[in-house]
Amino acid sequence: MARMNKQKVFKGLMELVSDVGWSDFTLAALARNQEIEELELEKLFSDKIGLLQAFSEFIDEQILANLDPDILDPEISIRERLLEIMLVRFDVLAPYKGGVCELLKVTGKDPKMFVVAAKAIRISMRSSLEAVGVSTRGIRGNVKIKGLAAVFLFGMRTWSKEERNDITATTRILDDRLKWAESIAKSLGLVMDNSGQDR
Repeated sequence: MARMNKQKVFKGLMELVSDVGWSDFTLAALARNQEIEELELEKLFSDKIGLLQAFSEFIDEQILANLDPDILDPEISIRERLLEIMLVRFDVLAPYKGGVCELLKVTGKDPKMFVVAAKAIRISMRSSLEAVGVSTRGIRGNVKIKGLAAVFLFGMRTWSKEERNDITATTRILDDRLKWAESIAKSLGLVMDNSGQDR
């Protein structure tokens, strides 16, 4: 078979999840929908959880590819950089919104999905921090990852309720939550300069 178009597969994944729900979604159904041999899917993704993990990795890759290289300009504050990369994340997620929102509903009810989502968010937030020049090493790094994850989840909750092409409220809540996280960081002595280093 010709090289599989992963972007097309992931779009098919989220469309099916949006239509039938996560519990009724199967690799077999995705293979039929995409006119792909099921065995080909299973070679790449062991099961549907593996497919979700690959989707999360794909989103992280797309964010880095779409991030303005000037993001590390020392004139841009850490908070502004983090807002920018969060907005890029939601822009990259937009074509998959129906499925992502359906998964959000499931995650709150299914302990296994909660663990999978928590791990994926942690990896994504670490990647986001490092992409904008913020160290994630040690205990301080762990606090930063958790803080950004909280900001992201606030944004996700708002984004899930907005019209597909309108993220005005999402942008506002992200900005507010980043200011909140910045004030908490200062109270904990986690003040960063624009090189991303604590001082």
